Amino acid sequence: MEELIIKGTDYSPEVVFSPKNSTYSISGWSRPESPFKFYEQVFKWIEDKGVKFLNNATIDFKIEYFNTPSAKMIRHMFEKLDLLYQQGVKMNVVWYYDDVESKEEFEYEFAQGLGFPIKYIEKKQ
Repeated sequence: MEELIIKGTDYSPEVVFSPKNSTYSISGWSRPESPFKFYEQVFKWIEDKGVKFLNNATIDFKIEYFNTPSAKMIRHMFEKLDLLYQQGVKMNVVWYYDDVESKEEFEYEFAQGLGFPIKYIEKKQ
């Protein structure tokens, strides 16, 4: 299957990795009971399909809230995207943030050491 579509819940984010629609996004709340189990399918898609589908694609991250275990999984996902970038996959990553403080926290916690550029867009309140 080339698409990865996971419907969001009160505990887990919506994931849309749809090559046929050129849509790649993760949005909503991220506090699943088993973060690794949830994100493992995302990691696998990135590893198996990323080179083919993410070149020149935009990946939108509109995560409203994430707990500490999810933060580790998000960082791991960014590391996987960074490996693709190092292999020549030029993706556009967009992180939507609430306020300057949350943007700075994201930059400190997640963006340090990554080679790919991240565009920051403030959410409309």
